[in-house]
Amino acid sequence: MKLWKDIGFETEMTEDGSLSLRQLESVDPSKYKGESMHHSGGACAETLLIYGTPIREILQKVIRPNFLIVGLGMGYIEMTIAREALLLGRRASDVGRITTYESLPELREYFYKWLHGYENELSSEVRKTYNSVLGSVLLGTGLSEGDLLDFLRAHFTQLDDLQGALTEDFKFVNRYHGIMYDAFSSKTTPFLWGEDFLFKVLHEGAAETCWFSTYACRVSLKNALQRAHFAITVRPGFVGKRNSTLGVRISEKTLI
Repeated sequence: MKLWKDIGFETEMTEDGSLSLRQLESVDPSKYKGESMHHSGGACAETLLIYGTPIREILQKVIRPNFLIVGLGMGYIEMTIAREALLLGRRASDVGRITTYESLPELREYFYKWLHGYENELSSEVRKTYNSVLGSVLLGTGLSEGDLLDFLRAHFTQLDDLQGALTEDFKFVNRYHGIMYDAFSSKTTPFLWGEDFLFKVLHEGAAETCWFSTYACRVSLKNALQRAHFAITVRPGFVGKRNSTLGVRISEKTLI
């Protein structure tokens, strides 16, 4: 069974006690190791700040919202959707569709197998990592592990429910009320951050009422949001990071 290093990653502990993954190889030859999936100040804390807040607002204002996530990574955002829904007393059926795109097949496979309890098909290192992420997301909530896992199992019933890479010729089958854009940076995945590509995601994927949230704050992103008629809020970045971005487009007729 493969370890994280076998697919090009290592685990790293962030300052809030939650785990992240870092690429072993960098696209920048001047750097010893590659990009981390999260800020060193706190993987879970960053997720809750950047994505948890808009997720909660969507759940409070939209009936059966659909969510689009670009970048499964370790599953923090998916678990956060379940966390925020359960904290509001919502069930899995109160959320429409959760569509996740992840380019690395191993990350899709590992998350699915962990979620559905195929423990004998994962290394102990990988299992412990996901269990640690789950514990971090649930910390201080009073929610049970079983309830959160059942919520996600209802949305990811088979491996194919986790989508592959978001390519330039994508076709969405749903409109989404929440778009959580958590792809690697423009240095690692440049085309995902191009203005025309971002506008296409918004134009073809955003519902009439939609929240778009990301840790990034790029000119191309703000231009795309403006073209798609989103109101832009430049939010403080996480623990000294540059600003993050929240785009909101609301149609009153779609709100609860």
